[in-house]
Amino acid sequence: MFKFNRNTLIAAVLVITLIIIVSFFYFSDLNLPFINWLSDLIYNTITPVLNLIHHLVENIKNYFITLFSIDEINQEIKELRQKNSTLERQILFLENINRENKRLRDLLGFKEKVDYQMQGAEVIANSPSVWEKIITINRGSRDGLEKRMPVVSYHGYLVGRIENTGSNSAQVRLITDQDFVVGGIIARTESREIGLVRGSGRDDQPNIMDNIAWDADIETGDIILSSGLSNNFPAGLKIGEVSKVETDNYGLSQKAEINLFISDITLEEVMVIKNFDSEISGDNETEQNETNEDSETAEAIEEDEEIEEN
Repeated sequence: MFKFNRNTLIAAVLVITLIIIVSFFYFSDLNLPFINWLSDLIYNTITPVLNLIHHLVENIKNYFITLFSIDEINQEIKELRQKNSTLERQILFLENINRENKRLRDLLGFKEKVDYQMQGAEVIANSPSVWEKIITINRGSRDGLEKRMPVVSYHGYLVGRIENTGSNSAQVRLITDQDFVVGGIIARTESREIGLVRGSGRDDQPNIMDNIAWDADIETGDIILSSGLSNNFPAGLKIGEVSKVETDNYGLSQKAEINLFISDITLEEVMVIKNFDSEISGDNETEQNETNEDSETAEAIEEDEEIEEN
């Protein structure tokens, strides 16, 4: 235990006396240089200590305030997290609405560019089978849909054709299905060669365009469109892009691997072409191919498409 001795008592008295004297001169407005210097010295010495004590007291006070209000803070954090989750869901919902609006605008824009009579539809199911590439849409016979009607995406890409119809829904066989065949034509003006585009039925195998003439002008990067040489599909629908060309049938013909355009998009909405003028489409494509069209290939296109449909 601390004990006061004589020296300590004398020192304390002197300090107190000095403080009283300095205070007296300070508050009496007497202008004495020594007293002013001493007063400033004492003030500058004590002020940092007082500030440190003040901050320490504030920190202790804030600590106890936080400690006693921890339940309230936890409840506020919980409410903020709930609000954040709600806002995130709303953002996702609005982003989905925005994407849907963009797709619908693209569908409307495509519909305005062509003379087809079309019916919009939403994709409501995908076939679980690994052997068939089929989707189900929410439009059926009540909406005027019939078997074999072509189906396109909002980009104008060929998706497939109606396989079966119900009253309020229909099944669409995709162009990637192994039983799907459509006549294709190279979009490049200098070529305009024709062939048959066939689905591979598997994601790990390329889709093929075969029955191409052995001397046909076809190269990597060419865009393939529907030829319109049969009555099943209108001419000019975008199918895909040539990724590889090689000889076929021991050099008697050529075949090409095709990257289908629908492989790069998610099918959520589609358009069913209910009516198109096949005669005009066929005549236009025939005129464009007068100089290089192989009549035997044209016949093969129609025969293969009809076999596949039956």
